[in-house]
Amino acid sequence: MKQWFGKLGVILCMMLCTGLFMGVSALATEAMPPEQEGEAQETVEYTVVKEKEKIRLIPGEMRMVTTVIPGDSTFESSNTKVVVVANNGQMIAKKAGTAKITHTTGVKKTIYTVKVTDEVDLIVFAGQSNMCGSGGNASLAPTPKMGTAYEFDITTDSNRTILMREPFGEGTNRVNGLDSTGNYSTNGTLVSAFCINYYKQTKTPVVGVSCAWGGSSTNTWLSRGLLSKTQKNLKLAKKKLKKNKVKVRHIYMVWYQGESDAMQSVSESTYISRMKKIYKKMRSVGVEKVFVIRIGHNLAAPDMNYSIMKAQDKLCAQNKNFILVSKKASKYLDRSCYSDTIHLNQKSLNAVGYEAGKAAGKYVKKHAKKKK
Repeated sequence: MKQWFGKLGVILCMMLCTGLFMGVSALATEAMPPEQEGEAQETVEYTVVKEKEKIRLIPGEMRMVTTVIPGDSTFESSNTKVVVVANNGQMIAKKAGTAKITHTTGVKKTIYTVKVTDEVDLIVFAGQSNMCGSGGNASLAPTPKMGTAYEFDITTDSNRTILMREPFGEGTNRVNGLDSTGNYSTNGTLVSAFCINYYKQTKTPVVGVSCAWGGSSTNTWLSRGLLSKTQKNLKLAKKKLKKNKVKVRHIYMVWYQGESDAMQSVSESTYISRMKKIYKKMRSVGVEKVFVIRIGHNLAAPDMNYSIMKAQDKLCAQNKNFILVSKKASKYLDRSCYSDTIHLNQKSLNAVGYEAGKAAGKYVKKHAKKKK
């Protein structure tokens, strides 16, 4: 009998536990909100657009992702070690690499690929008024693609590296020039055209340093502090790039000068001797080669500039440190190519720049060895 009552107790206990469990389950079920037919969690479907053109930057560069930024915009970087972006769309490049920037506005997401390159070629653009672009017109000059060409801004004492635009070196002559009358003002140069074709050959961005002074002869360069000024500007550019962790692959100088020497009847041998001295000084601050643009004509005295043209040809033929990259200016004999009797107009400057940039780029691609 005791055994029977014992079994009955176990059965009753199990039934009681089962009932409690079922009760809890029922309560839990009732606590859950009933599902309603057709009701689903709200989701936002975005239209995603991928920009095909890469945004190219160098470390330290600040730039807006886009010029169109609605008020509800947000921005996000996939790799903040490469590039960071604020919600106003301003990017700051940090180091070499690739990142995706996502711009969200409304139901649209635009994805930009950002490539940061930490290697550049540093090029000094030196000479006199035709290098300054005194006869040019900035509105007729080409614009390099963003991220392919920069200017080290020495004209505002900001020591910034900015996107290249024309007139390249604007303000240099007015502030530091040899003529206060404005005759050698910077209006539009050949530099942008040069950099466009140079980049096509080398795939390396250019940082240009403006060091051209209107009316300057080789004697002026050697005796009136223009070389020391140029050395100083180049050193500042190197220092700033190093601070931003940008590697300088090569340093060159593009030289477009000689009209003043022709007016002074400087001999071939004297011109060559002075150019070697100029190179020696620039070599001491890192310049590897000088890319020479043969000068054009003085239409008021058609035969005047031939001696300097010959000197430049001879210098480049006999000295491996000087490379002749353009003869085009010397082939312009028609008044339509000039803004006056000696200064090329912008159309001619563009053509000279394209030719010189292509030749210099080809030389670098073929001959220059990367620094270790």
